[in-house]
Amino acid sequence: MGTGEFRRRYERKSYHSDVIFSLKGYAFAGTLKDISMGGAFVLTLSVNQVQKGDVITINIPFTSGTKTVKRRARVLWTSGEGFAVEFF
Repeated sequence: MGTGEFRRRYERKSYHSDVIFSLKGYAFAGTLKDISMGGAFVLTLSVNQVQKGDVITINIPFTSGTKTVKRRARVLWTSGEGFAVEFF
């Protein structure tokens, strides 16, 4: 890889779905922009509540909409519109 290049470990998929995430006992709404086996990007109006290094729990709906999966994740970075997480 050359300077400025970054290779992701897992391929990202577009996944526009409403989600609920919790942080420090509070629940917040967001929208999943994309997802991979290793992480996701969440669009949210509550981005000012989240900081790099925070651990959240996120409920991700299956594409069928009938079930959800709950995952813990660490916030890697934030932007004005949302934040990126790494699942663990």
